Amino acid sequence: MKLILVTIISLITLNIHAQSKDEIILELQSVLKEHCISTQLKNAEIYYNTEEKILDFGQRYDLNTTKLTYEFAGTASDPIHMLQFVRYENPNSSLSFFFDSKKSVYRVLDLIYALKKLE
Repeated sequence: MKLILVTIISLITLNIHAQSKDEIILELQSVLKEHCISTQLKNAEIYYNTEEKILDFGQRYDLNTTKLTYEFAGTASDPIHMLQFVRYENPNSSLSFFFDSKKSVYRVLDLIYALKKLE
């Protein structure tokens, strides 16, 4: 029984990590269209250069020199969920995009980091 359980978990894990760049980008675009409030990102075409770790959605970000963070900037009655792109060389300047929920921001973060892990 343990062997079957370990095998199933291994297959699930392998399937999650075996996503291709195109699959991740399609899922990312789907999540953005459904949950992103900022039209600049919601309607953007997303490109990713695996070799250089460059994410391009109208603006180019080197994921090795960019910090991605979730920020809650609203109130309980008016929640504002933001995804921020902050370049390490200029931490006082950031680009923020707004989402309908905390869960959707973290889903986008997970997908972006899945792209970054691709080789």
